[in-house]
Amino acid sequence: MAILEAVGLTKRFGGLVANQDVTIKIEKGSITAVIGPNGAGKTTFFNMITGFYEPDEGEILLAGKSIKGLRPDQIATRGITRTFQNIRLFKQMTALENVMVGTHSRLSAGLLGILFNTKRIREEEEKARVEAYQLLEYVGIEHIANEAAGSLPYGLQRRLEIARALATNPQIILLDEPAAGMNPRETVEMTEFIRLLKKELDLTIILIEHDMKLVMGLSEYIHVLDYGRKIAEGTPEQIRNNPSVIEAYLGKSATEVS
Repeated sequence: MAILEAVGLTKRFGGLVANQDVTIKIEKGSITAVIGPNGAGKTTFFNMITGFYEPDEGEILLAGKSIKGLRPDQIATRGITRTFQNIRLFKQMTALENVMVGTHSRLSAGLLGILFNTKRIREEEEKARVEAYQLLEYVGIEHIANEAAGSLPYGLQRRLEIARALATNPQIILLDEPAAGMNPRETVEMTEFIRLLKKELDLTIILIEHDMKLVMGLSEYIHVLDYGRKIAEGTPEQIRNNPSVIEAYLGKSATEVS
């Protein structure tokens, strides 16, 4: 059953067509990769799904209902969250405070409560603090809860960003190059962690990643973009042997070698 459907998505920036007629269906509970060379339109696709860009054409359906045109915060409350290719943490805030930001989309107290620091506000903030610490424990970095996010090593920042995304209580999490900048040991750990997220939290995971070993070992299904168009989809084995994919990554000459 498809939990998320992108149907005929097109996005233009002046004369540049970043995505053209892209249709991708994501099965509930799956780990799906969206891959392609640099400039293929992968992050633009993520940005449309999460409300940072509105498609010029096409439709986005979450459990059969349109989310096209919604703001990122509205899409987050409906169960879709993400990380970014370039880590976007609040660097001067502690790790715990960064995760607490993710819980705020689920808080119910209004502006007056915030201004007057009511009992309800204090109770919600304490609940958010406890939940945030539990998420830091879950991703294995509770020991740096009170350290400034900007002072953390790169690998820990990646885990912190995932913890903040999990704080929104998502159904679907989009991971934009989760292993970027990691050494081989960290990449293996991240691969196992992503697999654990699916198993333990019943998440649907969509990832953009250039590490083909990670993609082929982790993904159940793969969609390939090139110059903004989808050129292939299939299982890892099907994608590995697809001439169009080989040409996109290695050049036309690679497909002509006997």
